[in-house]
Amino acid sequence: ASIPASDAQDVDLAVRAARQAFDEGPWRRMPAVERGRLLTRLGLLVERHAEELAALESRDTGKPLRQGRADVTATMRYYEFYGGAADKLHGDTIPFLDGYTALTLREPHGVVAGIIPWNYPLQILARVAGAALAMGNVLVAKPAEDASLTTIRIAQLALEAGFPEGVFNVVTGYGHEAGAALSGHPGVDYVTFTGSPGTGTAIQQAAALNNRGVTMELGGKSPQIVFADADLDK
Repeated sequence: ASIPASDAQDVDLAVRAARQAFDEGPWRRMPAVERGRLLTRLGLLVERHAEELAALESRDTGKPLRQGRADVTATMRYYEFYGGAADKLHGDTIPFLDGYTALTLREPHGVVAGIIPWNYPLQILARVAGAALAMGNVLVAKPAEDASLTTIRIAQLALEAGFPEGVFNVVTGYGHEAGAALSGHPGVDYVTFTGSPGTGTAIQQAAALNNRGVTMELGGKSPQIVFADADLDK
C-alpha cells in the first residue's frame, strides 16, 4: 500500500476538523453512556473484522500472525473496558467551610494528539483512543510511518460504529514532519506519545511552547540478550 506523507498543512486540516467537532459538534454534549456505547460498538466491529485486522497488523509490523491475533484480542478488550468506563468517572465533593459546598468537575481536554509507535499499533491506539474518547475528547492520531494501516482501518470502523465526523482523525507521515507539526500545533490541547526517549524530549519541548500537557511512555528499558547456544528453532 501507499499512504500520504502528510505535512504541516495536512496536520492543520486534521486539527481544525477535530476542533470543529469538539466545539460545534454533538460529541461533547453527548451523554457519557452514549459515548461508551459507541466505544463498545467499535470493539464489536474489531471482533467482527478480527482476521482482517490481524493480517494487516502482521504484514505491517512483521509479526507472526498468531501475535497479530493476540493484539486484536487485546484491542477488543481496551474498547470494551473504556466503553464501560465512560460513565463511571465522577467528580468529588470536598470538605469546606460550614454552609459551603466545594466540588470538582472532570472535563475533557479537547483535541488530543496520539502519536502511536510501530510495535503495537492496534493495542496502543486502542488505549489512547479509548481513554480520550470515553472522556469526551476528540482525537488526531499519527501512527508510525511504517505501520499505519490498522490505524487507518480502525478510523474507518469508528465511522461505521457511528462516531461523528471529526471525532476520530488520522494523519500519516514521518515523525519529523507530521509528528512535529502535530505535537507543536497550537490547536492541540494534550499530547500522548509512545516511543524513544529522544523523540519524547522533542515532543515535550514542542508541546511546552503552547503550555500543553503530555503523557509519555518512553522505551529503551527492556533489552534482551540471545546467547550463542539458544535454540533458535524453538
